[in-house]
Amino acid sequence: MGVRMNYAKVTKRIAAYLVDQTIFLVCCSFFFLLISFILPEESLTNFFNYVFPDTDIDTELISKRYEILEDLGTLLASLVYIALEVLMIIRLGWTPGKLLFGIYIKDANTLKNIAFMQVVIRSTFKTFLFVFLDTYEWFLISPVLVLMLIPIIFDQRKQLFYDKIAKTVVMDYRSEECYPRLNCVYVEITRRAVATCVIHRGYYSKNVR
Repeated sequence: MGVRMNYAKVTKRIAAYLVDQTIFLVCCSFFFLLISFILPEESLTNFFNYVFPDTDIDTELISKRYEILEDLGTLLASLVYIALEVLMIIRLGWTPGKLLFGIYIKDANTLKNIAFMQVVIRSTFKTFLFVFLDTYEWFLISPVLVLMLIPIIFDQRKQLFYDKIAKTVVMDYRSEECYPRLNCVYVEITRRAVATCVIHRGYYSKNVR
């Protein structure tokens, strides 16, 4: 059975990222649920009473504390995601999303496995890019997305800016017999992953804000 090797398309890379994010969000939800059961109820009550005191005291103080708490949560989640991605790529050579879609990160010059610092640089720039895109409204980030995606269309090796910084490429490995069928599968999974992320974000905004 032959193996087809190409530079991975941006659509497949986004699909793999969405799968990884969905798995990460589910794991985080279970983690915080576990914490809520382990920690004494009094500790959680005292914490939330400090962050969100009586609204009659100072609404501006509540707003500032909420923003700080939200920023710290985003930073912590981003750092944990980076650490997990680096660990999986270094130890296993893939993340769940990349394994599912048959794409692997390689050194741009040698096409061999990438070094530790390359993984750290690439994962850090990629993660905080998506944090930035998630922070602002779509009409503000649309020009940024266009400026990012136009070069990759004409780039022979399909490198985004963080690939160029880390000197990496994303390769697509698929067996020739299963390639067409798996393309249909990844399109369906992408659709479901996008729907899950949209629903999760809407639920989070409704219940937290």
